[in-house]
Amino acid sequence: MTRRDAGTVLVVANERDADTGYVGERLVERGFSLRTVVRERREVPASPPDGIVLVLLLGSAWSVHAPVDETVLERESALARSAPQAGVPVLGLCYGAQVLAHAHGGSVAAAPQPEVGLVTVVSQDPELVPPGPWVAFHSDVTEPPPGARVVAHNDCGVQAFVMPGSLGVQFHPEVRPEVLEEWTAELPEMLQAAGTDREELLSSARSREAEARAAAYALVDAFLDGVRHLPLRGGLPREA
Repeated sequence: MTRRDAGTVLVVANERDADTGYVGERLVERGFSLRTVVRERREVPASPPDGIVLVLLLGSAWSVHAPVDETVLERESALARSAPQAGVPVLGLCYGAQVLAHAHGGSVAAAPQPEVGLVTVVSQDPELVPPGPWVAFHSDVTEPPPGARVVAHNDCGVQAFVMPGSLGVQFHPEVRPEVLEEWTAELPEMLQAAGTDREELLSSARSREAEARAAAYALVDAFLDGVRHLPLRGGLPREA
């Protein structure tokens, strides 16, 4: 059984990448409602509006180290800084994790080659970030901010880090097979550069959909449990 009326999650997304997937599913199951603001429309606030109890920064085809819209990047960065200060936790996925790093003094650079496929990570906190496999789809590498705690990495670089009230993961716990199918069709050059076979990747993603959903749910639960020390607006309910 889950509790209802847990509050509203502010989802920051791009128009064509606004699917919260498994992560959104679990948040709704935990009683949250989702409100999406779109980067291209310059709807991103610099601080969490009233009634927002959690911020979810989704992935993007945009890059932090070569901003498409620097004004939007800096407003999203301001949101990533101000939210935890207001007691509102932040979960950043892929590009969202890179925004978190940038916002707090870390850095983002182009990776030697894209990381696309199902990846495993070395985790220092398996209860929060299990080893995977997780879906990866990025061409950047992140240096976390000073004081951040790295909780997962692999040969490509840092895969997850935490700060007070914030978690950033470089991979995509949310992505569903149908979304992955769209990405791989739109960006074949990334698969080629990564040496990833599209049909093999999609077949694996479809066959392990249940496992991927369960892993995403567990990550969301662990994140919510880990930020309970913050004086959150209205409080985050425990699952009954």
